[in-house]
Amino acid sequence: MSKSASNLARGCLWLVLLLLITLAVFGALYAFGIKSGLIYFIAVVAASWLVKQILRPKAETDVISRMRYRIIFILVLMICFAVFLQKVGEHTATYSYDYSEENTVSADTLMVNEQAIPIWSSYRNWKDNNGKSYQGPLRVTQEDYLALQDIAATYQPAGNPKYFWGDLYAFLDNRSQESLALLYETFALIGEQQQLNQMEFAQMVTSCIQDIPYALVFQGVCQSADQYEDDNIRTVLQNCPDCCIGNKVFGIQAPAEFIATLKGDCDTRTVLLYSVLKHFDYDVAILNSSYYRHSILGLNIPASGLYKVWRGKRYYVWETTSKYFRIGQLSANMDDLTHWEIVLNSK
Repeated sequence: MSKSASNLARGCLWLVLLLLITLAVFGALYAFGIKSGLIYFIAVVAASWLVKQILRPKAETDVISRMRYRIIFILVLMICFAVFLQKVGEHTATYSYDYSEENTVSADTLMVNEQAIPIWSSYRNWKDNNGKSYQGPLRVTQEDYLALQDIAATYQPAGNPKYFWGDLYAFLDNRSQESLALLYETFALIGEQQQLNQMEFAQMVTSCIQDIPYALVFQGVCQSADQYEDDNIRTVLQNCPDCCIGNKVFGIQAPAEFIATLKGDCDTRTVLLYSVLKHFDYDVAILNSSYYRHSILGLNIPASGLYKVWRGKRYYVWETTSKYFRIGQLSANMDDLTHWEIVLNSK
């Protein structure tokens, strides 16, 4: 074999080995629950170093061979680093603001026993965090929506104020189960058609709600962005002035209201997901943090990453307000689990 052919073969082998070793290192680190951004950085550095040791030019005096090697090495490392930066951006995202036509709800009818039932419906296409695509309608009857509109206003707090949020969420869940029948039907059909296992089904359901753009839910009226001192609120409203729904008691929508409007903040989403996963017999919980002023989901299921122990069980955390968050992951600015507590669980 000529020297040029040998160099070409070594270059191709370099790329293959870099890919394989990067995947292997990434998988090992992910299994231990290390944060995604750090995983990509460590995987690229480790793979590059290992390949360098394997494919270092044999003849140290061969200047051309060494130059070719170093150019290939630098180019591939730059590509890997660019991918790393992209992934870090994905996993550190907090909200999405693409409030397009896909995120609108329309009035429709559903034929049941030759009777036309008025419904609110939106047809969604989304991907889970493994890139698997799903599609299906999110529907609620207009009768159920009207019956549950502002249902939170009828809640009467009782007992210890410490349990207020958990009791409120339980109240909304108990009164919402029957109204979510059409939503259960959509998810059950997808799970059956795609033959999803327990974790895949939970990912499909959660990523569907993550895919819906974040919206604020206020007790008072929605105002313009410049009327708020909170940076997060201003950012949301500056990017999407319509991403707000006001005059909702306790600042929350019931699951049926969320499906009919596609506008929901953190606990509006966690209550909906809690109701859905509870219906499908998952051991699910809602975690709140007064420190972070946020609400997330918890799932007692074999997984990796961050979890909260409660009554001897591990509830792996799950962010619901944005895409790209996997089970066991939280933003770096709210990942101290001492500030989180389980306020409601299904089992």
